[in-house]
Amino acid sequence: MLWYYVSDRQERLAVPEDQLVALAGSGVLRPTTLVWQKGMPAWVSAGEVKPEIFQDGPGQHTGSAVASAESGGLVAELARTLRGYAGWVEVSGWLHGATGVVCVAVGTAIGYFAWLKPERLTEWGKRVPPLLRPVMEHPWATVGGLALAALLLLFMAAQLIGGAARARRAEQLGSREELRIALRSMGSFFRSTVLTLLLGLLLLAGALLYFYRPVKTSGPPAPEPAAAPKERVTI
Repeated sequence: MLWYYVSDRQERLAVPEDQLVALAGSGVLRPTTLVWQKGMPAWVSAGEVKPEIFQDGPGQHTGSAVASAESGGLVAELARTLRGYAGWVEVSGWLHGATGVVCVAVGTAIGYFAWLKPERLTEWGKRVPPLLRPVMEHPWATVGGLALAALLLLFMAAQLIGGAARARRAEQLGSREELRIALRSMGSFFRSTVLTLLLGLLLLAGALLYFYRPVKTSGPPAPEPAAAPKERVTI
């Protein structure tokens, strides 16, 4: 049997009756929260229609119950705060995913021309800016780098989108486990971002040092000194 309650965001959410006690213990449901069930003429406060879900025994609360309620209230507050940013997190995830797809498309195109039409890459390499010439001169290394970047971007996109979904679910259910998973997903994203940036900077610095290293050019051979004229001796 479903009960409906009005959340702090003025959303009407449905929950099974056997979860009312858990929601009350986590602070999502309070005695003043409006609830409704099919067959009821109007919305009433939860404390009026379901006073037993706010009691831990016959009239008294234990210290552990109070601590659990406070902890549940903190979980609900954190879930609501995180839920406020879930939309931006999800948009960032889709942007990361789209960038990963672009890397796959560009890498596939470069690999196609490197395999079947290498003369095209050679011709294009003469037209691109000098900074991009190594991309055309070493196409398979470029394909490998783009494939690695695509995998990282798609992995980070999955973390962001999954974290946003978990944040919404944590707010709806007041679940500590859902909140923990959402925070862990977003934390893993930032860790992956930092490691990826550091690795990318190191690879870029190494590539620039390699491709643009100074090359010693051998000049024309030095002229040999002219032989001293021989003196003639007349006897």
